[in-house]
Amino acid sequence: MLKGAIARRYATAIFDLALKQNTLDRTLADIQEIARLFEIRKLAYLLREPKIAAQRKETALRQSLTGKVLPTSLNLALLIVQRHLIDFTPNIAKELAQLILDYKNEAIAKVTTATPMDEAQNTLVQQALQRQTGKKIIMQTVIDPAILGGVIAQVGDHVIDGSVRYRLSALQQQLLSGVANSHLDFFSEDVAETSSAG
Repeated sequence: MLKGAIARRYATAIFDLALKQNTLDRTLADIQEIARLFEIRKLAYLLREPKIAAQRKETALRQSLTGKVLPTSLNLALLIVQRHLIDFTPNIAKELAQLILDYKNEAIAKVTTATPMDEAQNTLVQQALQRQTGKKIIMQTVIDPAILGGVIAQVGDHVIDGSVRYRLSALQQQLLSGVANSHLDFFSEDVAETSSAG
């Protein structure tokens, strides 16, 4: 919980700066690059090691990032290292990405199909999801033959399962519950006949 709150705070700060400077997309790319850089074991060790002088850490970071990222992104990276928040960087990048999507009224949809969709099918799915969410949809497609056919779409925490596998499973459940209900129906008819006979 704390990690999420801290990451959100830093993401919001860099988002506000990027918005003022009109560098949202570039800043997001920078922060994602910094997160990848911090995953390099050798560099991560150098930046985390308390016995290594802060000046040496700063020099290493500047050599790795100067000319590759915006000055504001470099400053954020330096701040993250100074405050021992290297492990938070992927979360900061994730929070920033979500802030930018929300600002642009966009959403990422992970769309799974059994076979690749053609351009027309892609457009149809995208339009249907845009109508349902009210947001511009950025599609990420995944092929999974195990779903047999149809489409599974995930937008944030919301999952729309229109797969053949799901429909078959639902049909099986209906058949099973139908059989169970039919026993009850027969039983209730028997009871009705018995009570009317009595």
